[in-house]
Amino acid sequence: MMDNLARTMERKMESWGLDPSSNGKPEPIQCKKCGKDKPIAEIKHPITGKKRWVHCACPCEIERLENEKEEQKQKVKRNKIEKMLKISSEMKNIQSLTFDSFEGRKGTERTKNAVMGAVNNFKDRQQKGLFIFGETGNGKSHLTAAGGNELIKQGYAVIFITEQDLFKRLDATKNFKNEESFHEIMNACIEADLMIWDDFLSSQTLNKDERNYIFQIVNGRERANKPIWFTSNVTEREFSSDGIQYKLDDKGRTWWRIIGNSDCVLNTASNHRKAKAMAQALGISIDEYENRNY
Repeated sequence: MMDNLARTMERKMESWGLDPSSNGKPEPIQCKKCGKDKPIAEIKHPITGKKRWVHCACPCEIERLENEKEEQKQKVKRNKIEKMLKISSEMKNIQSLTFDSFEGRKGTERTKNAVMGAVNNFKDRQQKGLFIFGETGNGKSHLTAAGGNELIKQGYAVIFITEQDLFKRLDATKNFKNEESFHEIMNACIEADLMIWDDFLSSQTLNKDERNYIFQIVNGRERANKPIWFTSNVTEREFSSDGIQYKLDDKGRTWWRIIGNSDCVLNTASNHRKAKAMAQALGISIDEYENRNY
């Protein structure tokens, strides 16, 4: 059988104008693309074991194929990013949030450093996320969105979604006329390189479906080794209480899975919207109002 294969290969070589009995180095062949001589290499015949000289692909052709492969890879990545952005909440507002546009205030320093650190070490951190909590309106959403925008610039697919928007859209899929399917939303939440979950635990109570949504996403992203950045308005006292773990399930397992996969940061800054309103009412600057409350 091997002899038959060898003879078949020899006949094939003859049809190509090659002498199967010759071990001599062949004349160079010019590349039709760049006009340079194609490389020639001596290889061992896979069947007969004899060595043969062969013409190799031109480096310019290899470069072209690699460029096409890279372009296809980038196209897939761009499509993935665009798909994730469609899932995100209020995308026009989110895209304008950057680290440069953030007004540094007392109490936000650790949060900003944590987010910037997570951005700079995103690949190495793998599934390690963030859980940033504190008073409403104190910069948590701005900073996490700024970090997400930096990662989008680097080519990562990022979803930024508020908890209420997420639940509303998943619930809406129960209507067969809904434009989005349950699996489309759920798969996007699990497949995104980063999910920013804004206003986590914004509901005082969670129904069975909402608990199930949270578990599916948290579990799915943990299995996929991908992080979630949570922002939450829970207080320091609520965060440290025993009761908070049972909001997500009767055993507290989902809560501790979230905390175990997150760097937890308390943002101690005050409510900026409140400070702005009170400063205006008192006829003083925001800094003056905030300093008098420290």
